[in-house]
Parts: sequence; C-alpha cells; structure tokens
Amino acid sequence: MDAKVSQSSQWNYCRFKTYFVEAIFQKNFLEIYPIENMQIKLFITSILIFLSTGMALQAQHEDVFPVFSGSELLDLLVENYKPSTVLNYSQARDTMFSKIDAVNDTLTCVYTGYPIYLDPNEDPTVAAYMGGGANGVNTEHTYPTSKGAENGNAKSDMHHLFPTRIDVNAARGNEPFAEIDDNLTTEWYYLDQLLSNVPGSNIDLYSEYRVGGFEPRESHKGDIARAMFYFYTMYKDQADAADNAFFPAQQSTLCEWHMLDPVDEKEWERTYKIASRQDGKPNPFILDCTLAARTYCPGQDCGINDINDPETDRPYKVFQNSPNPFVGQTSVRYELNKPFEVEIYLTDVLGRPAGLVVDKHQSAGTYEVSMNVPGKGIWFCHLVLKHKEQVFHEVLKMAGQ
Repeated sequence: MDAKVSQSSQWNYCRFKTYFVEAIFQKNFLEIYPIENMQIKLFITSILIFLSTGMALQAQHEDVFPVFSGSELLDLLVENYKPSTVLNYSQARDTMFSKIDAVNDTLTCVYTGYPIYLDPNEDPTVAAYMGGGANGVNTEHTYPTSKGAENGNAKSDMHHLFPTRIDVNAARGNEPFAEIDDNLTTEWYYLDQLLSNVPGSNIDLYSEYRVGGFEPRESHKGDIARAMFYFYTMYKDQADAADNAFFPAQQSTLCEWHMLDPVDEKEWERTYKIASRQDGKPNPFILDCTLAARTYCPGQDCGINDINDPETDRPYKVFQNSPNPFVGQTSVRYELNKPFEVEIYLTDVLGRPAGLVVDKHQSAGTYEVSMNVPGKGIWFCHLVLKHKEQVFHEVLKMAGQ
C-alpha cells in the first residue's frame, strides 16, 4: 500500500476505528443542550471514565492513520500534518504569550508554575520579558535551536514553543531531557525559587537540572514528549543535520513520559489554538496516543480500545460514513440493540457546532441518516446515545472534498 496518500484519500480504504466513552450519567457530569439554529452547546464539567480493568481512558482521542506504522506512518504524518505556513518568530512569540497561553492576562511558566501579569496594553513579548529579570518569561524551544530549530518554520512552529522563566530557560539550554537522580540534581526550580538541595515537600512540582540533563516538573513531561515527537517527525532532516544523536538519546525517556502524563484538556485545546494559526494542523501525537507506539515507542499500550474488539460488549454498532471522502452530502448507518435517546451532530476541526442532524428517541433497529455538510475539509460526526444511566459517545472523522 502506497504511503504517499492524502489524509482524505486514506478514508476510502481504511476502516476508521472509533472509540467509545461509557460513563455514569449524572446531571452534574454531562449535559447536552440543543439550541436554536441547529447548533449545540456541549458542556462537560466532569466525566469519569473507567474500563472494567480499572484503567482510565483518555477523554480526548482522534484516530490518526490507524492501520499504518513505522516509516510509512511518519511519511503520512509529514504529508498531512506539517504546516507549510507558520507565523514569523516575532509574531509566533506574541501570539503564544497573549493568545495561546495567557489566561485572564496571566502567563504561567510551564517548568515552574510561576505566573506573571501580562499587560494587554503592551507588546506581549516585551511585557513577558520584564526587562530580562530572572522572573521574566522567555520562549522555550522544546527542541533546542542549536539542535535543529534555528531557522525557518522549525524555529517558530508553536507546537514546540512554550513560555518559561528566563533563568530556567537558560538552565535548560540545549540539554537533553532526562530522569535525574534527586541526589545528583544541582538546581531545583519552582515558582520564583531556586534551590540547591532536595526540596522538603512538593517535589513533583519542581524542575531539575544538572550538567548533562534537564528534568521538567511531572505535569509537563507528557507535553514535552509529544512536542519532541512532533518536531523530530516534521523537521527530522534539520534535527539530524544539527545533531543526529540528540533525539535517539532521549527517546526511551520521552516514551515513558508520554505514557505517564497523558493528554489533558488544556493540551488538547492548546494544539487546536495553534492549529488555527498554522494551516489548521494540530500536533497529531496529541490527537492519537497510539501514534507514539507506532513510530518511536514500540510495545506501548495507551489503553485505547478498538470499537471492533469482540470483548467490548456494546448495545449498538456505528459504521463509517459513506461515501467518504464525499462532496456535499454523506450518510451514516447505525444499529441499535435497544431503545436510545439519540443525538447526532456535526462539528468542524476546531470543535465548533455545524448542525444538528438527529435529536429523538429511537427504538431498536437499523438506521441510516443523510446529512448535508457545509463545505470541504475535515468534519466530525458525533453520535450521543443515552439509555437510562448510560451514555455512549462515538465520533466519526469525515473528509469533505
């Protein structure tokens, strides 16, 4: 099978795997409000998801080229997720500080949790820098500039840029990421603190440095891993030309961090904020946790179940839309083994509602719904099935041409 195919073409011959969320339905957990003009507001304040084995599923997941692995998959990722257009470096920094990472005019260092006030009336980069003081905020290239991110799109691709305190940014420099023995750590960073001894409490909130390595705080390790996977996939030639041993030396550590610190809502939203400014292309390693295992981390299992798994007993079946890709109109077929309250709605790639297709009670049986889709590009069809205290949520990825 030729690996040089487009994302939309792939859906012709790949059975798209969907994933399900089964949760105990309580009013304060999940509420879906249909509103006028065929739009939906989906409010999720808290969803607890557990498998029968006790392993928690990631709430966010989009299947990315599920039948591919190795070099074929890497080629597809570059072809479909590498942006051809990014902001220049000055614009990227301003945008990251003020539009991507600032919350209510507060910008937080990812390595220490230290917050600063970002004056909305000032140039964002100038305001964050705070005159170059130790607690000012600078731009961290997760993949260092001297290791392949010095020029071109690689330098200003925001999928690997983060706000960090100036002194911590300098300490990390171009050191590889690593797990450091606490007794060997020479510098500990948290909030506006710098310690030379092992902290007496909250040790997981500190980032650590010693000559030859840098270990970020626990809550940012997975974000780093997925940013590194992204950069090395999209800009491998530049990275290898600068230092072809840099990424492989960290690879196993990054794989561990990817598993130990899964994607959260903040990381998921961040990649789509960036995508809206970079050709609509998110970091695929955030979308699909299995990508790491199929590229850089063989043997990993991030706990996502295939909808076709015979051990997964669900009282319904959902089939990939047909035709796919489509022009203007497509259909989705599904089978219900018992009565459900059914809602089917569309969203675009940024999660914005694009139309309510079905909202009614349906008895057991086979159904097929046709839908008019607003235009070209990637769309998501959501099927929410409710029966008593059970809620199932399926998402189909569709390609309009």
